Amino acid sequence: MNQIRTQRLILRKPTKKINKKLIVSQIGDWEVAKWLSGVPYPYTEQKAEEWLNNINEDDLLFSIFINDSLIGGVGLSLEENNDYDLWFWIGRDYWDKGYATEAAMGLIQFAKKELKLKQIKACHIKGNTGSSNVLRKLGFEEIGECEEFFLSRGKVMSTVTLQLNF
Repeated sequence: MNQIRTQRLILRKPTKKINKKLIVSQIGDWEVAKWLSGVPYPYTEQKAEEWLNNINEDDLLFSIFINDSLIGGVGLSLEENNDYDLWFWIGRDYWDKGYATEAAMGLIQFAKKELKLKQIKACHIKGNTGSSNVLRKLGFEEIGECEEFFLSRGKVMSTVTLQLNF
């Protein structure tokens, strides 16, 4: 699956043709990056290039577009314990418009149908009310807390773990 359509969005597999400057301007914004565990800060075009070169065709990760404008990313990562972990980010100019919820729901519906998943996990750093609100709207329920290293902050942070059961 290379593309998922929702009411307002198109989720597309990232390609090397994507505008690296646009990625950097969106995810390289401290107000976005500080909430993301796997994104270094500052985020550079070289980091974007490395990320694009390491994408596996089978990865369930998508760039989020409104028409042809990149506004974020969403994905499901297969973890070591065979759980799928939902992640997403939205550029600051697109916050508070329901795009993260819509994109994540599109991916969840695809994964539920095509992969026959019974559950998906997610986590967010404590204090990230935006991500917390999105996950709760999607039906995720809190199941615990843990600590995770955040590249963006260069330190371990407390996170909240949530789960969605089907």
